[in-house]
Amino acid sequence: MADPDFRTKSEVQCRCGDCDFMRQELIPEMVYDRRFCEPGSREFVEFDSLDVEHLGMRDYSTKLYRVTARVKFSGEACSFPLVIKLPKTDAESPPSGPFQNEEMFYTKMILEYGTDGVPKCYLSDLGRYGRPVIVLEDLAARGYAHVDDKLDEDHLKLCVKALATFHSRGLKLKAHKFPIFREFYAKLSVSDSLFSVQQILNASEHLSLASLESSLVEKVKRKLHEMESLATEINDVSIVCHGHFTRDNVLFKHENGKPSDVKMIDWETMKYGSPAIDFGLILFTNIPEEGELSKVETFSRNILRLYLDAVKEEYPEVERELLERDIIAKLLLAYISLCNDDPIRITYEELGMMLRVLDGLGSLD
Repeated sequence: MADPDFRTKSEVQCRCGDCDFMRQELIPEMVYDRRFCEPGSREFVEFDSLDVEHLGMRDYSTKLYRVTARVKFSGEACSFPLVIKLPKTDAESPPSGPFQNEEMFYTKMILEYGTDGVPKCYLSDLGRYGRPVIVLEDLAARGYAHVDDKLDEDHLKLCVKALATFHSRGLKLKAHKFPIFREFYAKLSVSDSLFSVQQILNASEHLSLASLESSLVEKVKRKLHEMESLATEINDVSIVCHGHFTRDNVLFKHENGKPSDVKMIDWETMKYGSPAIDFGLILFTNIPEEGELSKVETFSRNILRLYLDAVKEEYPEVERELLERDIIAKLLLAYISLCNDDPIRITYEELGMMLRVLDGLGSLD
């Protein structure tokens, strides 16, 4: 989305290799290919200038840049606020598996899943422009922002509905266009086991810090022994998951102090498996700070019901009962994932509450 060019051009330009690539090769080539033009436009278009802000690295594999690209349409300059992602490899080396996951998402998957819940993608390519690169709209320039603290109920519900839409479209694609769906999950770059033995051992070690009754600790340990096989179990409701669906990977737009829209970002960690991987993470990193277990358990059941209703609304053919059973049986995957984050995202008190809720839901049976 272009803005009239009211922005002041930067007087100081970084001359690093990445900035030179973006300024001298990438954006001019994108302009030449009419990547910034509206469909059907015949205006004369030319590259004007570029400002670049280094945003650092994400997960040590991807470098992020906030960019203002100025493009002239029939002589009139317009600004395009962008986020550009480059792999942290040299130009001659192949990009990491996570980068390739995200490139596939924006190149192919959104053609089937739709673009309404994600930022606009101007370019996603593994080398035709000289280097692997992903160019997205800068959601911050459109008024979207992260929520730093735990999500309140309004934000969480909006998140869960967006997640349900993504999952339901995957289920529909799997049912009606399986060869396309199979191509997506077959090309994902993930380890052979979604959760390794070491990760499960790490999760066991955290139990001693969660202030749990000894009987519940033993119950969790027994269930953890089952999780390596459950993590790779494939059934009719297995889908391509986001893989790390936390509040870090969603941005909200607000109207009158309330969240009105949400966008999902960062698709490097996609996995083929249970919807519980995504649902459990967004739920249990945002459970309310209630002292009473019964209230937190009721809240969790209501959020699960909201998710299931939203999936059913988007894809009426879904086997709702199977989906619910699968999520409840595998919610402990979210616990394993949280225990292997560095640093861990929730307190040990919250971790203990999470495990008690899982027990109440039947996830440890």
